[in-house]
Amino acid sequence: MLVFTKEWIEALAASLRENEKYQKSAKGFNSTFQFVVESVPKKGVTKTKSCGLKTPECEETWEGIKTGADFTMTASYETYYKICTGKMNAIVAMTTRKAKVKGNMVKLLKYTSATNNFVEAIQQLPNEFEGDFADM
Repeated sequence: MLVFTKEWIEALAASLRENEKYQKSAKGFNSTFQFVVESVPKKGVTKTKSCGLKTPECEETWEGIKTGADFTMTASYETYYKICTGKMNAIVAMTTRKAKVKGNMVKLLKYTSATNNFVEAIQQLPNEFEGDFADM
């Protein structure tokens, strides 16, 4: 399934709801989290995408920008590709500014294990990519 679509975020939410490891590590996080995925036209990704979900219960998902989300992570499609395929650690992407996060960083870092479990769930989805990333 194509990453960062409504179908994809709903599949991620379903996976996280059933993931005991994630649910345990994210208990008390209670935040809205959205992805903003910037286009990379030179690599065939021509549109910026965005989607998100409310954690940890993951009952609410959306496509597009949600005003007032607790956390917004913005990165290029290429950076997200690397995170989704395990070629880059999400925490490293944030700390090296490959990915920019708006929100309470102290709270986010408190839930580092939840973040890692969240990314593991992403990596286990049947992710399909666009442009040049489809063939990598």
